[in-house]
Amino acid sequence: MAGREGFTIFHLSDIHYDGKNVEIFELSLEHLVEFSPEYVFITGDVVEDPKEDITAPAEMIREALKAVEDKSGITPVFRIVPGNHDFFFLGAYGIKRNGKFFRVFTEEEMGHYFSPDHLLTVFTFDSNYIYEPRGNLWRKFVQIMRPMTRGLIIERDLDEFSDWTRGLKRSENRNNYLKSFKIALVHHHPMPTSYNFLPKLADEGYMMLENAGVVMYRLIQEEFDLILHGHRHVPQFCRAVYFDEENIEREIAVLGCGSTSKKTDDKIRAVGHNFNVIKVDNNGSVTATQYIKRGTGTFIPGDKIIKIDMKKDEGGKRKKKGGSKKR
Repeated sequence: MAGREGFTIFHLSDIHYDGKNVEIFELSLEHLVEFSPEYVFITGDVVEDPKEDITAPAEMIREALKAVEDKSGITPVFRIVPGNHDFFFLGAYGIKRNGKFFRVFTEEEMGHYFSPDHLLTVFTFDSNYIYEPRGNLWRKFVQIMRPMTRGLIIERDLDEFSDWTRGLKRSENRNNYLKSFKIALVHHHPMPTSYNFLPKLADEGYMMLENAGVVMYRLIQEEFDLILHGHRHVPQFCRAVYFDEENIEREIAVLGCGSTSKKTDDKIRAVGHNFNVIKVDNNGSVTATQYIKRGTGTFIPGDKIIKIDMKKDEGGKRKKKGGSKKR
C-alpha cells in the first residue's frame, strides 16, 4: 500500500496494579522500552481496585514512554480505555463509577486518533457504563438492579463514533482515512473467548458487551479491521465475518490480551501473563505476536504469528469476494 510508513503497536491490558506485586508490570515495561514502539495501547483494568493509587502505575507508564523517547527518539502515541476494576469494587459491584481514572489520565490519552502518515485510525470506547441513559425506565431499572456490572457502550458514544468517522470522510484526509488500518480499543469482549476451565463467578454475561451486536454492526459499517480488548485474562484471537448493508462480506479481527501483570492465580498460572506486539509494514501487511510469561521466566513470543489482512485496495475499499452476496 503506497504511502504508508511502517510502525509497531505495543498492547497491554489488565495490569491490576495493587502496590505490592509490581515486578511483572515492571518487566513488561522493560520490554516496552526494548521494542520502542510508535504506539502504546492499554485496554483497561490499570488497578485491582478503584481505591488503589492509580497515579503510581500511570507514572510508571509515562516514565517508560519517556525512556522510549530517550532511547530511540520516538515519542510513542499513548491511548488507554478504562476497565471495570478501575471503577467498581472487585470489578463487579457498585452503581457509581468510582476511582481517579479520569483525573489521572488526560483527555488526549483517552481520545481518538488518526495519523495520515501511518494511515492509522484508533477509536477508544468506554465499555463500563451501568445503564443506557436513552433507555426506557424499565430497562434502566433492570440494568441498575443487576447484582454484577456488565459491559456496555452507550448510544451516545456510538453516535460520537459515527460522527467522528463521518467527519474524517468529509475532510481533506478522506482517502487516507479510507485506506487506513482501523482499530477499536475496548475493555469488554465483543465476542466470547475460548477457554477450557470453569469460572468461579464470572459468566459470559459479565464478560461480553451487553450490546455487542450493535457495536460490531457499527464497526463493520465503518470497515474497522481490528478490535483490541482485555478482561478475561486469556490471550485470544479470532476473526468474524459479517455482511454489511450492501450484502458485501466484511471481516473484522479480534485480539484479546490476557493479563499483563495481575497477581498470579490458578488461571494466570495456566495461561500465563501476556502482552501483544502488532507490526504494520509499509506494504500494509499486519502481524501480531502474543508474548507470554509463565512461572519465573520472562516474556517470550508465542508459537504462532497472527496475520491480519486489511483487504483494502488502493482506493480504500474492501475487495469483494466471490460468493459474498447473501443467498
